[in-house]
Amino acid sequence: MEQRVRQNPNQPSANRILSRLSADDRSRLQANLKKIELVEGLVLHPAGSPVEHVYFPTSGMICILALMRSGEAIDTAIVGKDGVIGASVACGGPRSSGHAVVQIAGCAWKIQSKYFLEAYKVSATFRAIMNGFQTVILLQAQQSAACHALHSVEARLCRLLLQSQDATEADIIPMTHEALSQLLGVQRNSVSLAAHALQNANLIEYHRGEVTILDRAGLKELACECYEVVREYIDNAVPPIGGERLGNPLGRHAGRGGRSGEGGPRSKRRRA
Repeated sequence: MEQRVRQNPNQPSANRILSRLSADDRSRLQANLKKIELVEGLVLHPAGSPVEHVYFPTSGMICILALMRSGEAIDTAIVGKDGVIGASVACGGPRSSGHAVVQIAGCAWKIQSKYFLEAYKVSATFRAIMNGFQTVILLQAQQSAACHALHSVEARLCRLLLQSQDATEADIIPMTHEALSQLLGVQRNSVSLAAHALQNANLIEYHRGEVTILDRAGLKELACECYEVVREYIDNAVPPIGGERLGNPLGRHAGRGGRSGEGGPRSKRRRA
């Protein structure tokens, strides 16, 4: 069974970036870090608004969305405990280019942008880590553009569920079909059809706004290449915390069964 070490979300060190800082860099931030609850639907940075705070999640999942004038939105990047929201303020971007919203509830440590910028200016190692993750956000956006244009709904759904499991470290993902359709930029019935196929293949269960992942290995087989590409981007930019294996969350059903001969999507062994 795939396993990973859980970090205490109440500690700043549960955020992979904060855990990688030197003692001097941590001390510059520590006094100004404040723990907050990330409530589902909370908007951290409205698109085009000044970036007043920088956030280091320790649990939950934040999505960066591209908003259309019609009100429609689509996911361009996902940030969990391995990242930071708002570091673009140090790269000549005083305003948020994307709409950062909490998709799955959790916790984070936040700091006022002015204190973040002070640390950024003083420390070359701090700058390197933050710039590295900002590159990850850009690469995610580029990969998402290709993914939305080229890959099937089923493959993209598998990718999103795997990313959500990485962020939550749980088998149960609190996400409605409506939320999934908005993140994937497709009609709700398209998500329902794809989810139904995955459920028939015993890869997931869906009930009352919750998706339970039964077979992570099976989802990885059907997910588009974007999951592994983005995972590699993140792990290279910010290596995992000691003992942590990103992409391999605790999962009582992970890799269960290996049902290569069953019907449904797994029987085709295809990767979109």
